[in-house]
Amino acid sequence: MKINKPLAKKPPFFDIDIHTVADIDKDPRFYMADTQETPCYWTDGKRIYYRYSPIEKANLETFVYFNGFFAKDDKHCYIVGRTLKGANPKTFEMLNECYATDYQSVWTSGGRFEPEDISTFEVCDEGIHRIDGDEETSWEFSDGIRRVVRVEFPYGYAKDSKQVYYEDYHGKIKILAKANPANFISMNDGDFAKDDTYVFYGKTPLPKANPATWRKISHFYSKDDKRIYFLNKLIKEVDYDTFEVVVLTSPEGYKLPYGKDKNQYYNYGNPLSEEEALHEVNKPIWDD
Repeated sequence: MKINKPLAKKPPFFDIDIHTVADIDKDPRFYMADTQETPCYWTDGKRIYYRYSPIEKANLETFVYFNGFFAKDDKHCYIVGRTLKGANPKTFEMLNECYATDYQSVWTSGGRFEPEDISTFEVCDEGIHRIDGDEETSWEFSDGIRRVVRVEFPYGYAKDSKQVYYEDYHGKIKILAKANPANFISMNDGDFAKDDTYVFYGKTPLPKANPATWRKISHFYSKDDKRIYFLNKLIKEVDYDTFEVVVLTSPEGYKLPYGKDKNQYYNYGNPLSEEEALHEVNKPIWDD
């Protein structure tokens, strides 16, 4: 898999007094239509900001950012506007949307960690969480106009010659103790991966899954030649041959995925009757 490293970019310029900003995510003056984003790093031509806060140490002339988390100038490296202690800006770069390195240490949104073998450290995917059937994220801005806003969360696998790592945007880096880095493969969705022995959801192996025949179905359901799974849960009651994933629509227009076989439906892998499934789909969203 070819993985493109995020490029260093100059922060966008907005001639805006931060004291006039009530909500940067809903202020149309900050909306960047070409990338469908609102900025994390930006400048008013005098200072560099991370969202509402000026970065006091930032050098306006040399400052660049990689994504909504990581940035650097000629003196410092930054994560969400805060200085990364010990990071070397001369060699600092991002390997994907999740992992950054100065080739001495590695950082994710969860902070710094030291790979077992930094000389062979590499990322296994693009570092973005992807969900089947994702719909465009949009919300109404303060001018009353609804705009599409691109939102990405940093999830992904990495490895070196000794072990495999997983970042899921929750706390510190996770180590996959059972994974074989020599033939470890990420599915590039931020959730699933496999090696020659195991299939993983996050850092957890799917019980009894055969990596040679395993494949994703959709909406966190997957299968091998004998079994059906939801996330890392083996669904024991399922009729394998007739199982499928169907998407039902609520009265409010929400798309709700369910597992289904000839006997019953499944919600998050849990069995329920057709009557129960349709009741769940059709009940008002405010109904407890």
